[in-house]
Order: sequence, then C-alpha cells, then structure tokens
Amino acid sequence: MSLQDLIKQFGTPLYVYEEDKISGNCRLIDDSIPYQNKEIHYAVMCNSNRAILEIMRQLGASAQINSIHELDLVKEAGFDSNQISFTSTGLDTESLERLVQEGVQVNLDSVEEVGKYCILNQGGSFAIRVKMKEDIKLPEGHTNSPKDSDIGICEEDFERVKEIAKQTGCKINGIHGYLASNILASEPFLQSSDYLVQCARQFSDLEYVNFGSGFGVPNKPEEQRFDFEGIGQHYSRLTQELSDYFGRNIQLKVEPGRSLIATAGTLYARVMNIKQLNGKKQIAINAGFGEFARPRIYGAYHDIEVVGKTRETELYDVRGNTVLQSDFLGRNRQLPKVEEGDILAIKNTGAYGIVMASGFPGKELPREVLVSSDKQAHLI
Repeated sequence: MSLQDLIKQFGTPLYVYEEDKISGNCRLIDDSIPYQNKEIHYAVMCNSNRAILEIMRQLGASAQINSIHELDLVKEAGFDSNQISFTSTGLDTESLERLVQEGVQVNLDSVEEVGKYCILNQGGSFAIRVKMKEDIKLPEGHTNSPKDSDIGICEEDFERVKEIAKQTGCKINGIHGYLASNILASEPFLQSSDYLVQCARQFSDLEYVNFGSGFGVPNKPEEQRFDFEGIGQHYSRLTQELSDYFGRNIQLKVEPGRSLIATAGTLYARVMNIKQLNGKKQIAINAGFGEFARPRIYGAYHDIEVVGKTRETELYDVRGNTVLQSDFLGRNRQLPKVEEGDILAIKNTGAYGIVMASGFPGKELPREVLVSSDKQAHLI
C-alpha cells in the first residue's frame, strides 16, 4: 500500500511503523555483540503497542519493563516470566508481591527495596541496580549520573545488601547499570561498564551483568552513528573476563529501546495553514505537543520532510495547530515550498512518540499503522 493510500484510508496525524526496519535494528545490535550467552531486552517504555511487543518477541527479544502495567502488557503479548526483566524505583510491598508471584527477574534500586523483597521471597534471587561512583562526562543536555542521579545502590551499601540477602537465604544473582538516554559517544559507556564489572566481582552468586542501554540514535545529518560494534565487543570482553573470574558462564544483558524502534517510525501530519510572521513562514500542522511531545519537552530535534517534494527550499518554522504558545516541532527548517494540504513526515518517531502523546489540548490521539514485512498495512 502506498503512503498516499495509507493517508487516504487512515487519515492524519498518523504514526507508521515499518517491521523490516525493526528487524534490521534487532539484527544490528545482536550481531554487534559476539558474546554468545546474551539476552537483548526490549525497553517497553519506548513503545508499548501490543503489535510492536509481539514483533519483538517473535524476533527473539526479551522484555525490560518499569511498571506493573507494563508487566500486564508483555504477558498479554506472550512473553514468559523468564523473558521479563523488571527495573524501577520506589517499589511498594504490593508491587514486589506481584513480581514475586510472577517469578520475574528484578533489579532493585535501594536497600529498602531489598529488605522488603527478601522478606517476601526468602530463598529467592534478585539483582541490584548500581549507582555510578565517579563523574562520567556526558554530552551537553545530559545529567552527569553520579553527581545528580538518585538511581541505584551505592557501592558503600553493598555489604548491607549482602547481609540482608544472607539473613533471608537470598542470592544476589545480577548487577544492573544505567547511565543516561540517547548518548552517541562511546566513552561514557566504556567507563560505566568498566565500573559495573568491577562491582560485579563482589557478588559470588553472580549469574548475569546487565549493562542497560541508552544507545543513541542520530537525528541530525552531522551527528555520528553510534558505535554498536565497538561497545558490543567491549561488553563481550568484560563479560568473558567475569566468566573467567568466576569459573562459570556469566550472561550478558542489554536493554535497548530507542535504538530498536525509533528509526522504524514516522509521524505524518497535514499542513493546515501557512502564516507569514516576522519575515518568516510558519507552518501549522495537525500534530503538535499532544501528538508528539519530545520537541517541546526536551527541545529534541527531529528531521522533517515534505512528502513528494525535494526542491525550491524556503525557511520555515513548523508548529502544531493548537492554542499552545511555542508548540513547535521544528524551527528554521529549510523545506521545499510548502502548500496547504501537503503532508509532512517527522522522522525517527517510533520511540517516545505515541507513548508520550496526551492529545492535549483537545485533540484525538493519532492512529498507528504497522507496515509488515509483506508490505501489508495494519491498524494497530
């Protein structure tokens, strides 16, 4: 089905996901990690549509979840409990009881959570989320994890955690780390993974090390491509060193989300009006903050194209046709001459698009369409 046919049948604004691109992204990450005993956990928070979850499961991915609601979603999509990894913060007893009941692997974020979990699941196993110890320089716009982050358990508290586990017959079977989101540079991942493995050596019952993710997706032409191969080789070497240290096969886990689904999604919107303002043209489209929130919340840049046009560029601002001040999806964009009724394509919106959509102010949520590998379009 052509794009014109999709727009005619389903209207705009419309999220369109391409299964072939999802499959290609999965292969890229899998092939980049030569270590054999590995699991790739899709970060469900990026896009939790059931059809997307089912594709991930069929591709052999496991699931990384952050809430009981996401637990229900992945179970409905066919994931078994042994394919699910749970990581969050501020867990109450009721949530922990459900996780114990489901037999899901948990990565606990605090000494207090460890205490509650061990009482509920005496003799069981759990992992801990590690707080980075030293400052790791991150690109502009990111928070330096050790100084400002409130995520994870400090190394100084490891002995307390071990003692709680010992008293309840529990085992600490994994280490989990997280740095930040959407980082393109390799050095922060090298530093954080080195520290994570240093911590992992302190836990004698270790079965896996989970390096998390945060793998970046370039949105601007000048941005570098993420070095999946280099990071995959580094993670593999570190995990092999752990296996040699413990004398058993330690499992390697990662939790990509954006890097699996972002480039597979495009948001299509219709040009509703073109306004001349202060010497520049302003395009109003029928998608804005309520349909795609990242540009307004984070100042995120996403490439914008005019479907079917390539020449006669002019300078435009692109905004939603809402009453919100500064509801911009792009500023100072050189685009082919735009006319009312044209369709704009906002790229790399497969992740953190529809899951952050609110419809505010007063809009209906966009529809979602999956273009399957056989090129058939399905409303999902």
